[in-house]
Amino acid sequence: MLDDSTRLKNEECRRLGEILGTESGHYSRLLRLAWRQNSYMQRQDVDRLAANAREWGRYLPKANEARLERERFVGELAARYGLSIPPSRVEDLLDYTDRETKAVVAGALAGVRNVAAKLARQNELNRLLAEFCLDLVGEEAEIFKSAVLDDPAGCYDQGARSTGRGPGGVLVRQA
Repeated sequence: MLDDSTRLKNEECRRLGEILGTESGHYSRLLRLAWRQNSYMQRQDVDRLAANAREWGRYLPKANEARLERERFVGELAARYGLSIPPSRVEDLLDYTDRETKAVVAGALAGVRNVAAKLARQNELNRLLAEFCLDLVGEEAEIFKSAVLDDPAGCYDQGARSTGRGPGGVLVRQA
């Protein structure tokens, strides 16, 4: 059983729960932006992609600051109680709380982990989609290049400008 010198105070645990809730909220916002990014890439909506990227730039530092605040607080608590707990290991602090408090903080921690896992998954899906789009653009550029360089209908001149002799065989393909 824990003695009072190593038991976290309820207000410390409440504060930790608040910090975790803030962190979870920031990750949730980033997750919504990641879902939108995916949608905008699928629709090839460049303007909204740019706006979404600006939003990422605005909210990602806030999420990072929330994570750093949590790590600082866990480090402070560990130092205050003489515990050898790495700042990133919130769950190790739960051994020094009562059962009721443990459940509250563990729930907040589970919320952060859940949304962080969803965000990581969506970011990976977005990376794969972006990679596919880049491959597709590369293929389209190669097709267009070969059509311009090997132009049997004479639709393009040496500067790759249309000669006005009819359709240039433009290919259109969307992801």
